[in-house]
Amino acid sequence: MTKARFPTVVWHERQVTFRPRRTWRGVQPVYAVLLFAFFGDRVVLSEIEGRGWSIPSGHIQEGETPEQAMHREAREEAGILLGRMQPLGVYVLQESDGSRWYAPVFLGEVAHFTTIPDSSESHGVLLIPPEDVQEVYHFWDPLVAEVFRYALEQYRERFRPGVPLREVYAQFARTEPATEQKSSSTAE
Repeated sequence: MTKARFPTVVWHERQVTFRPRRTWRGVQPVYAVLLFAFFGDRVVLSEIEGRGWSIPSGHIQEGETPEQAMHREAREEAGILLGRMQPLGVYVLQESDGSRWYAPVFLGEVAHFTTIPDSSESHGVLLIPPEDVQEVYHFWDPLVAEVFRYALEQYRERFRPGVPLREVYAQFARTEPATEQKSSSTAE
């Protein structure tokens, strides 16, 4: 594993960088949450109104933890239910007055696909190979590129990539196997 170096960039007049973390202790105030969700060797992207293709993300509602918000946003924006989910790091957004906001970032595995709610700002979901994300992602800069690279590296290191066939069969196969009809005549 190579040591990741995350550049500092400017987004909407804020200086932004990324810091790898495995816990959210001491991270306040939280601005939003983001998710690098994988289904096998594919990245999950959502087509969000006014933004385009992006990873599932959103603001935390009052009383939610970052984990709860991420599960909600995953369902709302991508129609996915997550299996395992782990902290990846945090975007640090610094205002011109020196104040900071944080955006926790998660790694997650898709456990099931559901319907995207009608009330969602999402127009659909895309399962895309990681090497093709740059071609469709709504905003790409050196920081986004490095965080995507790091997320993929961490996913491959922490999670076992691939989808076991038994999970695919359980989700898409018939619930009752067809039984063969036995012949009523028997040889004596």
